[in-house]
Amino acid sequence: MEEPEQKRSQAYVEIIGDTVVGKDLIMTISISVVLSFLGFFAGRELIFPRIAPEEMILSYSLLSGIAGSVTGLLVNTFLFKPKRTLNETASTNAELSEIYEKLQLDMEEERDSIVNDPVTTAEMKEQGFYEMFILDEQTQSDEKEKK
Repeated sequence: MEEPEQKRSQAYVEIIGDTVVGKDLIMTISISVVLSFLGFFAGRELIFPRIAPEEMILSYSLLSGIAGSVTGLLVNTFLFKPKRTLNETASTNAELSEIYEKLQLDMEEERDSIVNDPVTTAEMKEQGFYEMFILDEQTQSDEKEKK
């Protein structure tokens, strides 16, 4: 019972168009920064002074810092799983028309561009989207009568 309460109490932050848990964001940044600095300083102080010419130590250390960043990316990927779920529902023509109306787009113009372009028509039929945009014959005649 505590787990759903914990999920509800998490604070979300919007960053670059994505919504994330604030605590997880701070942890991922911290992990990435620490591993990047560890890679850089390990390269500069421990690894490359022994094997590289002195003028190349900083350059090689930068590469080991980048390797630390990539390691941080991998660690964060395994530690923090996505928390959102995508729910796909098939849209009807009426729902799509309502969305276009809210966005102030012309649904008839969209339909005409689909019907007049055979490549788009073929792709939409192949993907199963064609029926969402194009009205069947009965609905088209009903809409014309209304106008």
